Amino acid sequence: MITQQQPETSAAKGTGLVLMTLASAQFLMTLDSSVMNVSIATVAQDVGTTITGIQSAITLYTLVMATLMLTGGKIGAIIGRRRAFAIGLVIYAAGSLTTALAPNLGILILGWSFLEGIGAALIMPAVVALVAVNFPPERRPSAYGLIAAAGAIAVAAGPLIGGAFTTYASWRYVFVGEVVIAFVILALTRRIQDAPSFLCLDWVWQSSACCVRVSGDGSPRRKEPQHSSDSHWWHGSFSLVCSSCGD
Repeated sequence: MITQQQPETSAAKGTGLVLMTLASAQFLMTLDSSVMNVSIATVAQDVGTTITGIQSAITLYTLVMATLMLTGGKIGAIIGRRRAFAIGLVIYAAGSLTTALAPNLGILILGWSFLEGIGAALIMPAVVALVAVNFPPERRPSAYGLIAAAGAIAVAAGPLIGGAFTTYASWRYVFVGEVVIAFVILALTRRIQDAPSFLCLDWVWQSSACCVRVSGDGSPRRKEPQHSSDSHWWHGSFSLVCSSCGD
């Protein structure tokens, strides 16, 4: 009985760590949309710009993230969700570091709006897919709920965190802290089970591979190229063969 309980306990700890990792990523991505709301005037003074300029940087971050979300999801489907998640964390950390060191509005927008926005666009779709892979169906609703709660907490806690750092230290330490958190999450990604890629494309020469054709009933069938009779096939062309990655 004890030997049966030990694997269940370790499995629960493993999924708990995965959930904490994904929820932390969701918290971090959402934090940037609200963390500087009460510190806009201080940030504007430090980088020599106006309040409108800082508001534009915050808005651009959300806009870049939302615009590239579908692209980030497609990239994750091609290269793997965990890999996209890790790449997004590295880009996000680079953006946070750039923002922390920004001397002017242009560098601030580059780091905060574009680099962090691109990183978030890779991370957030991957979080959704990784929850589906790492949790059984009966546990997914609670996992999704906790991750959504982490984002909601970030929206509420963002102004408090930004205000505290701005009052007692510097707003730049917020972004330095994001770099540290991003690399901690990156170190924990090895515990996450990856989602399989749904797209596997192989380019092969038509003269050395089977061509995929569609038969009359709509089902694909393989056909060896017959250069003597099928003169309409271009011998030097590429044929796109779609196959599952497990074949």
